[in-house]
Amino acid sequence: MDEDTNDLTDLGRCLSVLSLEPRVGKMIIWSYILGCSRAATSMGVAMSYKSPFILPPKSMRQTADQIKVAISEGSESDQITILNVLKTYDNFSRRNKGSGFYQYCRSNFLNFNTVQMIADLRRSIGNELASLGFSAPSSTNPKWHNRNGFTNPAFLQATIAAGLYPNVASRVKGDVNFSTISNRKAKVHISSVNSCQGQPLRGKCQVGKKEIEFIAFGEMVRGVQFFTMSQTSHLASAMPLILMCGNLRVRPANVQGEHKSVLCVDDWINFLCPKDIASALVVLRKRLDVAFAKIVADPSAGPGQLNPEESDAVATLSAVINDAT
Repeated sequence: MDEDTNDLTDLGRCLSVLSLEPRVGKMIIWSYILGCSRAATSMGVAMSYKSPFILPPKSMRQTADQIKVAISEGSESDQITILNVLKTYDNFSRRNKGSGFYQYCRSNFLNFNTVQMIADLRRSIGNELASLGFSAPSSTNPKWHNRNGFTNPAFLQATIAAGLYPNVASRVKGDVNFSTISNRKAKVHISSVNSCQGQPLRGKCQVGKKEIEFIAFGEMVRGVQFFTMSQTSHLASAMPLILMCGNLRVRPANVQGEHKSVLCVDDWINFLCPKDIASALVVLRKRLDVAFAKIVADPSAGPGQLNPEESDAVATLSAVINDAT
């Protein structure tokens, strides 16, 4: 809502139409700018419904975890894992082999009816987006909103971060638990693919010295000893946080006689970089904010309403996201 008038903002108006939790709705809207709306809609619907994975008997949990990790295809993301399930569903559906997908579910600890419900709900969300003026997520003409494909993890991670923020946590080398923006200590929930044996986010953080590891999450609940995060997704780059999340500020810094700048997101996390790069990122961020505001104000106009500087900013965002992972 607008802080001065208490009226719905353009973003609030869009989110009020979507039958999704607001952060998930924002994730999908950002996906139009990032060019992965079809995939983001599938992930968003899945996040808003119960997990399709069946809790197996204790004697079969190791096998079930191994299968879940295989389905994730190294993405370290619950959202992308279920997206991969939906891709398999779509492949079987195109060949009219529903019975084949039923057997796939039985072999992979998946609830067939749940997957089918999630797949059907995508159409409802697509209709709601169309009622706002957005192109249907599944449409290929025009293809601007799906220009970066259905499977590129860099763009999928970026849209997850842009929507779920401030549900982001971090840790540094040697840490087991994560620290949230509200300074709560948390670990990955046992239901997440990232808690399975052998997954990097399950053990100690292995990033380099002075590096930070980030994770986005859908929900966090208080456990007996820790907070636990569900619907988690590893973020391979901090660029989505800098360019699409929170309030970005810049301040000068002098490091060993060198003039540098510090980029700060919501007074939470700091990034040290050369002054010229910091200046360029701040300008890019401002132009992206304007582009996002225009898209939500008039979704039907799409990218055609952006001026050349804003269009270049969106193209630069795609290049930066793709190169940063």
